[in-house]
Amino acid sequence: MNISPLKNNITPAELVRQESFRGNRRLFTPSPNCCMSPLPSLEWADSKEVWQLMLRKEAQYSRDPNMLHRHPGLQPRMRAILLDWLIEVCEVYRLHRETFYLATDFIDRYLSITEGVEKQQLQLMGITALFIAAKLEEIYPPKIGEFAYVTDGACTDDCILEQELVMLKALKWDLSPMTPNSWLNIYLQLINVDREASDEPVPNFVFPKYSSHAFVQIARLLDLCTLDIECLHYPYSILTSSALYHMSSDRVALAVSGYTWTDIAACVQWMAPYATTLRDTGVVELKFYKQIPAETTHNIQSHVVDLCLLEKAQMLQAKMSEAVRSSPDLSREFPGLITPPQSTKGKGKLSLHPPVAPGLSGL
Repeated sequence: MNISPLKNNITPAELVRQESFRGNRRLFTPSPNCCMSPLPSLEWADSKEVWQLMLRKEAQYSRDPNMLHRHPGLQPRMRAILLDWLIEVCEVYRLHRETFYLATDFIDRYLSITEGVEKQQLQLMGITALFIAAKLEEIYPPKIGEFAYVTDGACTDDCILEQELVMLKALKWDLSPMTPNSWLNIYLQLINVDREASDEPVPNFVFPKYSSHAFVQIARLLDLCTLDIECLHYPYSILTSSALYHMSSDRVALAVSGYTWTDIAACVQWMAPYATTLRDTGVVELKFYKQIPAETTHNIQSHVVDLCLLEKAQMLQAKMSEAVRSSPDLSREFPGLITPPQSTKGKGKLSLHPPVAPGLSGL
């Protein structure tokens, strides 16, 4: 379909509606279940339309939580091992968090629509997904030889290139999902929007205005949850808002996501043992890297969760499940488990706002 916005006087918004997502126009059918847009008025687009576009994109890029039924030779732990290894590769090559989450999405969607993938193919599939994601997200992505090198000879350049074509065809070249990392950036940005002049467009909304320290704490919780295949039961936006619930407050999580408590309750309860496990280990320090500006280091994927933490969280989750069977009231068995930090308590509170520079506190 050849559409020229110059010749046909089509607005950019109309062009997006007609061309986006390669002809899958049914995604733009208004849904009564869409949450309210928390976006402020924007200078460059209609905020409600942008929000609905993101939600519909999330609906398009669906993943099957029962995908391993298609692959008898695979187990949930194999997926966890693969993703943990990819996180480590990302840290070594200083790849961005978005690169890791893109690769994870490609892997899960590929497994959701294919059948009979064997465990011997997992590493090739994983490194190929990371290869594709790096080309999309990184300014200077590693060469294909470096991706082959980290597999210790298990995958050659030619194997990766061949698998790339296989995966791209299976995914129908749909390579731009709304990842948990994308939602986290948006949610934290919304926390720091000045709401006093809500009717006026918010300038420079695309430039980060949040605490890097808070970002990495919430991102670590998302990293840990992503290792568990059960996370596929929840959309990325629900996962991210639930992580905000555990790391900040219910008020913040619901305000910036547009969801209601009913929308996120199940995910919040599922995520509780993961949040508790990380709280027990303490906060993680922000890592700094040479030749990477300090204000952007939080965007680099760091290896701050592992399979041991995953197993610990899953053991706690098993205890919770057993408690549910004996007593529906979890608060009796695990007091405070799904209660977010109280905003009135300064100790242990995660500040979601950027630090104020010295001398500017009175402004």
